[in-house]
Amino acid sequence: MNHVWLSLRTRSRWFLSAAGLALLALLTACGFQMRGETPLPFNTLYVGVPHNTHFGANLRRALRAASPNTQLVDTPKEAQVVLQQVTNQRLINDTSLNAQGQVEEYELGIRFTFRLIDSKGNAILPDTTFTTYRELPYNTSAAQALSSLVDSLYASMEQSLISRILRRIDAPDVRESYARLERGETNPDRPVYDVNKVQPPQGTMPPGWTNPPTLLDGAPR
Repeated sequence: MNHVWLSLRTRSRWFLSAAGLALLALLTACGFQMRGETPLPFNTLYVGVPHNTHFGANLRRALRAASPNTQLVDTPKEAQVVLQQVTNQRLINDTSLNAQGQVEEYELGIRFTFRLIDSKGNAILPDTTFTTYRELPYNTSAAQALSSLVDSLYASMEQSLISRILRRIDAPDVRESYARLERGETNPDRPVYDVNKVQPPQGTMPPGWTNPPTLLDGAPR
């Protein structure tokens, strides 16, 4: 009887934890709406993040809300400034094992690298990497709820990244860098990129981290 009670209590804790994380993700997903307008100094912007992703759609929505006078254009050729996505990696690492060696908790992560360049490829903001992480409890008896929880946690992380991206491209040093380029003052210490081509991803995953497909299938590593 004690074993049954402990099992029920463990499941209850897992579901409460999962529900709390999902609620946090939902609240975070609304964060960009509360930021208010902070107009960017350029009139046209191309966002090099795929349109057919939640991240790309939410990033564009946040940019329109923050800087309604900045037009998001369809091609780099139309833009004064281009936001290029360099890498966008989803990561997973097991952080806790039980006495039987089974995974009890994972840590999910996203590593996003981007750059901001002008129409000639001059770097306004060189390659900048943001990372964010969330803990994910795992319970084999509740594996069916895992996929939904993973989606909620990734949505929360993406909204966190969007807020950080908006703050970074609105920073005083970025505005000054853009103003210098507009005056024709190039910076020889900053690289020049191909406006129409993103360079191959640089770097590797941190030790112990991998891509998360096996977890999304409901099977621990």
